[in-house]
Amino acid sequence: MFRLRNLVSVVVFVGLVAGGSWLVLNRQLVLDHIRVWQYQPSQDIATLADRATMTNKAKFSFYLAQPRLENATQFNHDCRRIEQASPIVGCYSHAKETIHIYNVRNAELDGIKEVTAAHEMLHVAWSRYSAEQRRRLGELLEAAYTKVKTKKLEERMAYYERAQPGTRANELHSILGTEFADLGSELEAHYAEYFSNRAALLKLHAQYNEKFTSAEAEADALAASLARRKREIEQLTASYHARINAYNQDVAAFNQRATTGGFQTQAEFQTERNRLSQRGLALRREQQTIQGKVDAYNTDVEKLNALGRKIDQLNQSLDSQKAVK
Repeated sequence: MFRLRNLVSVVVFVGLVAGGSWLVLNRQLVLDHIRVWQYQPSQDIATLADRATMTNKAKFSFYLAQPRLENATQFNHDCRRIEQASPIVGCYSHAKETIHIYNVRNAELDGIKEVTAAHEMLHVAWSRYSAEQRRRLGELLEAAYTKVKTKKLEERMAYYERAQPGTRANELHSILGTEFADLGSELEAHYAEYFSNRAALLKLHAQYNEKFTSAEAEADALAASLARRKREIEQLTASYHARINAYNQDVAAFNQRATTGGFQTQAEFQTERNRLSQRGLALRREQQTIQGKVDAYNTDVEKLNALGRKIDQLNQSLDSQKAVK
């Protein structure tokens, strides 16, 4: 019995040593589990995670950062804007390891909070990757970026280079994963660990993003049309003024001839009078045509102004600083 008890003690001691070693090697993981266990998400936060189709792995990273949905005043306090002209709707504070999401209330932008939550969650996930994981993901992300990049995405990445140098791979990891499809089989498999239905998440992004892109595209097309039509109206107006001046001079000359006996016969007088009358009618029709173009132009100017106001309203919906002014 004595020998058996000693054997049991040795086994227990070895187990404790092994367990202690595991705790040392996985200290961060243990602390993360404790932090998640202590966090109780609100119904709003839980709904964001569900609508973003976050898997349990993703929810672990999300809840690890104790996400908060905040009004403008609190959000402005927690999230520092780097460039005043570039509003933000979410941030991950590395120092406090917390996620902050601006509570955008514009119903037209439904889905933006979910996509923002997913974006910031991927920042948390990135913070726990090893150097080798980041290196490999960086290669895949750059390859995918080359494939899907747009002018707006290039401008966005240039902003991060200015505002947050050294974060390119981290930002690409969050942007591509929540906004772009067809990233390659290895990246798609990687993101499948975080989203049970990434296509649904991308659809949320496309729906609210389309509100901006469609209004901007319509405004751009209308502005180009107005510029072309303005030049046309100016040319028509200049030509009309030249012809009306010539007409007025001919009328004056006709009247001078009529009062000084310049016409040899009544028939000659009537012929010249009819010719001037037809020119006058043609000029009136020309003036009416130009006025119709001017009226249509002014109508579309008002339409462009309305589109501008709509775009401003959409942008202001995302601007937490303007919300408190």
